[in-house]
Amino acid sequence: MSQFTRRLPTFSGQYCLYSVKPNRPYMPRWIRISLISAGSLLALVIVLWLILALVMRSRKQAILSEITQQLSETIDGDLVIRDMEPSLLRGFPNISVTLKDVTLKDSLFNRHGHTLLDVREVFVKVNPFAILRNQVDIRQITLENGAIYLYTDSTGYSNTYLFKGKKKSPSAKPKEPTIRDIRMRNILFTFENQPKFKLYRLDIRSLRGDMDYKNGGWVCRVRKEIKILDLTFNTSKGSYAKDKTLTADVKVSWDKVKKILNIAEQPFRFDGQPVKIAAEFNLSTRPAHFNLHIAAESIPFRMATSLVTPNISSKLDSLDFEKPLNVYADVRGRMQFRDTPYVRVTWNTDNNVMTGKNISLERVGFKGAFLNEVNPNMGHNSANSRLSIYDFRAEFDSIPVSADTIRVLNLQQPVLTGRFKSQFPLTRLTHPIGAHLFNFTKGTALVDLEYAGGWDPKDTVAGYIKGVVQIKDGGFVYVPRNQTVQECQATLDFTGADLYFRNVRLRSGSSTMQLEGSIKNMLNFYFAAPEKIQMDWTLNSPLVNLNEFQRFFVKRDRKQAAASRNQRHKASRVLRQLEVVLEECSVNIQLAVNKIRYRQFAADNVRAGLHLSKEQVRVFEVALQTAGGSMVVNGHIDHAGNGNDKFRMDARIRQVQVDQLFRSFENFGQDGIEAKNLKGTFSATANITGGMREDATVKPHSMFGSVTFDLNKGALVHFEPLENLGRFVFRKRDMSNITFERIHNTLDIRGNKIIIRPMLIASSVLNIQLEGVYGMPRGTDIKMQVPLRNPKKDELVTDADELRKRRKSGIVINLNAVDDGSGKVKLKLGKGKDEPTNE
Repeated sequence: MSQFTRRLPTFSGQYCLYSVKPNRPYMPRWIRISLISAGSLLALVIVLWLILALVMRSRKQAILSEITQQLSETIDGDLVIRDMEPSLLRGFPNISVTLKDVTLKDSLFNRHGHTLLDVREVFVKVNPFAILRNQVDIRQITLENGAIYLYTDSTGYSNTYLFKGKKKSPSAKPKEPTIRDIRMRNILFTFENQPKFKLYRLDIRSLRGDMDYKNGGWVCRVRKEIKILDLTFNTSKGSYAKDKTLTADVKVSWDKVKKILNIAEQPFRFDGQPVKIAAEFNLSTRPAHFNLHIAAESIPFRMATSLVTPNISSKLDSLDFEKPLNVYADVRGRMQFRDTPYVRVTWNTDNNVMTGKNISLERVGFKGAFLNEVNPNMGHNSANSRLSIYDFRAEFDSIPVSADTIRVLNLQQPVLTGRFKSQFPLTRLTHPIGAHLFNFTKGTALVDLEYAGGWDPKDTVAGYIKGVVQIKDGGFVYVPRNQTVQECQATLDFTGADLYFRNVRLRSGSSTMQLEGSIKNMLNFYFAAPEKIQMDWTLNSPLVNLNEFQRFFVKRDRKQAAASRNQRHKASRVLRQLEVVLEECSVNIQLAVNKIRYRQFAADNVRAGLHLSKEQVRVFEVALQTAGGSMVVNGHIDHAGNGNDKFRMDARIRQVQVDQLFRSFENFGQDGIEAKNLKGTFSATANITGGMREDATVKPHSMFGSVTFDLNKGALVHFEPLENLGRFVFRKRDMSNITFERIHNTLDIRGNKIIIRPMLIASSVLNIQLEGVYGMPRGTDIKMQVPLRNPKKDELVTDADELRKRRKSGIVINLNAVDDGSGKVKLKLGKGKDEPTNE
């Protein structure tokens, strides 16, 4: 070190010289001593570690044998370690070795082919000071890249006997465990127990267990990342948490005295979703008991269902929730084969959205619970289970729904029970039911229903609904028939499987009706056999204008029905089925109506029975007063579609005014003899079939049948064929108003022809014997014999035989009424081609 001199004055006035060293950092003495000591100690450790490494390398085979022997103390099988390599740097400052290709096989390996342990590398960290004492004290074991397979076959044989160890002498003192760190990387762990139907397959990507041994037991901190390939407690039901990645950093403790394994509540993550789990296993009893508590807060519904077995999740596939739920579970039981534990699960959600098959509920809030021990004496099973929902509230398509308690009992044959309430404007029903079916325009609905029945559509459990639905001040349009109801009041009374309609009041146009009705076995047939549903109604009304209900008398339009079917998938299952029921069911109606109007027809005091089905409208024992007389009608309309509907009518008419009758029935679809041509009192028996258009009018020339009539005090007014006759003969007689006492005959209707059987018309003008065919509009061929004798000369004759002779006396003119091909009827002299037979 360089130095320099400096001259300084003294007290005597002289100068002296002294040397000066340069400035340098100052280190305290104690630090220098500490550094020297630490360095010496480190050098000593390194020297000792090198010595131990050399010892270990020199005793490689001996140490390998010692490790094999120590591991073999707890197993009894064929353990093979192919090689051992020191890992000096990896375990520094401890001494570590890597065991290569470690395998462990049981004695029956050749039969079942499952190696219990097959690991590429086993890293072992040993106590260096134990090696100096010619001992191996294992502190850490790491298994990498391999598989562990614990197997029990169908006969009960298991390779796990290897862990029972070899028998030790009674005097041997058990050695306290010293392994404090166990790790695994890329290990496929499989546990298969065929007799107990269990299969666990875990892809252990990383696992570390740090053991802290205490006098009363131990505490282990476990950090793991595991892909759950299978976690199957019963192979017939499937795996829990299949294909989920489990990550956790938890502590597990063992109380040696109490023999209790405890896991305090700690988070486990399944695909990142935290689930808090706490567990306690009491091994002091036989069989051992366990308790589990699980808390999954803010867990998505789909994530929750993916953690359970497929036999459970498949039943929930149709459901989903937009927002997460809070789920809590308690499970306790015995660790014994075929012992089903006690399970209680609770959950809650608020302001959620629930979707299902063609249904969506908004603003959903409820609390729920599941219990598999309803009756403590009936065990833990599906039949003794209950699913409960409390304080349920939601909106279905803006319709509020609430229920204080909903329960599903006996999950083996589930029965759903609950009481549902709602109050809402009827207009809100249009969208969920479907605007293609009903369009509600006004009114209020109040619902209070108790339901008990099947949980699943395939269930055969008989259900019932009890309660009422009230409709006040309603109005709607039944769209398939375009029928408008301006006013509606009704009470729907559900009494089990049956439905009663009470105090129903309807007004549609000018028609007002009061109805009472019922549907028996509605719940049994609603889904299973809608075509068997039968509605029974009684209808009382001061006036029914059938002109306003014509659409009900024809088959529903196919295009409209197809459009309706296309809309069904958008509604819930119940509402979709409602349209099917309305299409397929049959309706019986007993009518008591003061007045009925239909086109030109008017009737009073109508009593009738109606049966309406998908393919037919049938009327029976229709008794009414019309046209000054009475009528009894039976008949039906068969819906064939495409404007090809058929009808049949059997009528008994008594003492009606013939002109009013023809006017009411629109001349029965013909234009030969019309209401304006007839007067008199008419009685008849008619059996007629025919065709109908889609607007419920009779198709021209489609009627077939017969009419046997009796006309008294009649008159034929302005009947063109006879007026034409008057132009040729009897010009002084009034042919425009021919009166007669009685006409009786049977007319046969054959489409566009009316067959007139031979008949005598004894009138005020002349006597006519006629027969033939009246064509509509062409084909008329009527043969007439007209005596020229004036009937007034015979007014005083009372003897019938004498009167008959006089009518044939004198000159008789033969006339033939035929059309000219255009529909105009002309009279010709002569008998025509087929001469009528004269008596």
